[in-house]
Amino acid sequence: MKWLPLMAALGLAGGLRAQQGWLPLSRTIDANGGAWMHGFGNSGHSAVRPYLREDIPGSDTLITGTRPFLLQRATDPSRTLRGGPLLDLLAGPSVGDSSMLKYRAGAGGWLEWSPGARWTFHADGMGWSEALPNYLDSTARATQVTAGEGYADRTDATVTHLDWNAWADYRAGEYFHLTLGRGKNFFGEGIRSLFLSDEATSYPYFRITTTAWRIKYVNLFAMMNDIRGAGGDPTRYRTKFTSMHYLSWNATKRLNIGVFESIIWQDNDPKYPRGFDISYVNPVIFYRPVEFGLGSPDNALLGFAVNVKVGRKGLVYSQLMFDEFLLGNVRSGEGWYGNKQGLQLGVVMHDAFKVDGLTLRGEWNYVRPFMYTHSDTRQNYSHYGQPLAHPYGSGFWEAIAHGEWRKDRWLLTHTASFAVMGADTALTGYGSYGNNIFRSDRDRIRRDGVRGQDYGYYIGRPSEVLVVQNELRVARVIEPRAGILLEFAYTFRSEAPEQGDAFLTNYFRAGISTNLRDRHAFQTRRYVLE
Repeated sequence: MKWLPLMAALGLAGGLRAQQGWLPLSRTIDANGGAWMHGFGNSGHSAVRPYLREDIPGSDTLITGTRPFLLQRATDPSRTLRGGPLLDLLAGPSVGDSSMLKYRAGAGGWLEWSPGARWTFHADGMGWSEALPNYLDSTARATQVTAGEGYADRTDATVTHLDWNAWADYRAGEYFHLTLGRGKNFFGEGIRSLFLSDEATSYPYFRITTTAWRIKYVNLFAMMNDIRGAGGDPTRYRTKFTSMHYLSWNATKRLNIGVFESIIWQDNDPKYPRGFDISYVNPVIFYRPVEFGLGSPDNALLGFAVNVKVGRKGLVYSQLMFDEFLLGNVRSGEGWYGNKQGLQLGVVMHDAFKVDGLTLRGEWNYVRPFMYTHSDTRQNYSHYGQPLAHPYGSGFWEAIAHGEWRKDRWLLTHTASFAVMGADTALTGYGSYGNNIFRSDRDRIRRDGVRGQDYGYYIGRPSEVLVVQNELRVARVIEPRAGILLEFAYTFRSEAPEQGDAFLTNYFRAGISTNLRDRHAFQTRRYVLE
């Protein structure tokens, strides 16, 4: 009898609660939740990711099967304490590379705790050692990081890197979530986002999420790093801050309208030694008037989204992003450098052709030269040497076709991308054509040896590059809530520059992969960080 109080306490600690916290920012895990919100008659704000579990019915079974999964009880989000291992073990040949055998070996774990009805805590981490295929290896050498996963410590042909995420979430009443953590956020309906994507490495942030009536409103305050010139020493990174808003409004049962705004500033400018500027904490005011009121040189961006549900399970989506804009210069078509805009158009259909589990998507992204750049390169739209929006940065257009079929534990996906972009040449040492977001927009090519040229900046200049990439994955789910798969994958990639040699990749791999966070295989080398 003396053990009964202890047993009761342990039973309470391991008991069941309503599902709390956030889903992982992974399309492998949250895709069914997004598809449910896209359905006509269902509510939700699918452009704001990661998703709250409470917003999606049955979010603990986003990947289902006919039999219980491994670790299903330990990872059940209705439990007070849950967690599990993370494992990557993939290997295969990259045909044509100087060293053919490539591999990805990583291990880690995740743990989540909901001690009460309002609090949830989460932590996860992994470390990797990799021999990357040629195109990813050259990108890692140029940027000093493994895309989305941290600083790339190099030993000859291999890289090691570490990534971790953690957050504490408090549900403040019926309408608010306050989240403090380290991780990523995503605003948009597409595979890409021109607002904020998960392409860059994780960052510290504080987030206020408000959901009321037909509106979801996010205030995001984050600290970013400029790693140039630091040689991988975190004590030498230059700090900058960003403050963002995203407003999602379900205007009707079919129409959703989004508004995005962002401001980026650094804390180590002798002219503006202000650290975190309290002026940008205001949760409702537009930043551009605040910026002008301060007389500061900070980098402000503004975006709009229009998303329309079609049929029973389809969505047409769009994003329009502005850095700078003068309508007269847009209409003239003369390629003014200050026409800094980006456009995304896409359509996605779920259960396409009445096939259960089949999702088809088409997407087009267009980003003008000099978009996401700034006169002060420390304030460009980047973190840890990587773009905060599209992985190609600026000066490109891209078409994507994506298909996915899910059946019980099986997952089949195919993604094809065709992109046209500009590449700098040896001549561009004399000035920028707007393809490198880490060069100042004042560092333009010189028309008379002194003044920067204002016109003539188009996608594909000064030298055009065509990038074609296809990725096929066939996988069987081992553990659904961490996205652990037994998979076979094949990547075909062709990079054909107008000047220089073409590059071809045929990369096969098989093994166990973890998809607690999305992997970022669609990369290309567009700049070199010093």
